[in-house]
Amino acid sequence: MQVAALDLASGELVGDCAVHVLADQPATAEVGVTLAPTRQGSGLATEALGAIVSKLFEIHHMHRVFGEVDDRNTAVQNLVGRLGFRCEARQVEADWFKGEWTTVRVYAMLEREWRAVRS
Repeated sequence: MQVAALDLASGELVGDCAVHVLADQPATAEVGVTLAPTRQGSGLATEALGAIVSKLFEIHHMHRVFGEVDDRNTAVQNLVGRLGFRCEARQVEADWFKGEWTTVRVYAMLEREWRAVRS
């Protein structure tokens, strides 16, 4: 599922959050976020992804939420770190993306960790 991220003042579409609930792992969801380059660094991605993760844990009762981040994308690594995700793995040249092998990091959080971060 893709969830639109809108600028509340203008109604402009500025990005989206992706959510994929895994069929083979109970109560586990993968998330991602994309934001227009002109809006990056404004805190909107943190706000949008934080809202999605909150809903996944609090309303949909997920046990684990994770995301994969390109190893070169330190901005997103910092974003998920601010939300309380921890790095679980670094997979060297594990993803074929835009015509090249890329290294990815897997970040995750359990529902009990989310509660601890929020308290």
